[in-house]
Amino acid sequence: MFAARSKSSARGFLLAKLHRSAAWRQFIFESNEERKCLLVSFSQKEVVDIWDQPPRVPFRDAAGKLRYHVFDYLLLFETGFKLALAVKPSALVERNGFDKELELIKAQLPKRFADDALLVTENSYSEAEVRNAELLHMFRGIEDAEADAVVAEALRGLNGSTSVQQVVEATGLKGRAYRAVFRAIFDGAVEADLSHHVTERSILTLPEVR
Repeated sequence: MFAARSKSSARGFLLAKLHRSAAWRQFIFESNEERKCLLVSFSQKEVVDIWDQPPRVPFRDAAGKLRYHVFDYLLLFETGFKLALAVKPSALVERNGFDKELELIKAQLPKRFADDALLVTENSYSEAEVRNAELLHMFRGIEDAEADAVVAEALRGLNGSTSVQQVVEATGLKGRAYRAVFRAIFDGAVEADLSHHVTERSILTLPEVR
């Protein structure tokens, strides 16, 4: 459960199915920045698990006093790497010097808990990155195996580059194809410039074989 809503927060939860996961889960956020952090984390295909409000970790502050910190999220990557996220408004970080405190916490971080920790603020993501993540979350909630299969077949025949609109028109599935292409981009089946909003004008290319 999460605390009741207040004027200074935007508490709630998101239902999501992580990449390569068959089960839908509920993830709690306690601010709009935490919601954005969750959405962007959902969009990373390398992230295989997310723990919201993980157990507190002990650390000694600059005065040597034993204290505890609760990270907002703990991300597990497919490589086994674990990353703890502390989500804070940049104004608060500057006011209370949390960035310096986080450096102390990182230096004492138990390896069994996480391999590293990262400070996330409203400046950590671009508008396009958040918007794409929001649309992806919405489109993954509309499961359409038929459209995914038709689009996958169209992309297999891709030679060079094409636009999202051309794939949509070639399949004849309209909005269903657009949502399927969007999902395919973030699943790694095809690439697009994610520094901009993904639209029907976005150019698609096949990923380079490594």
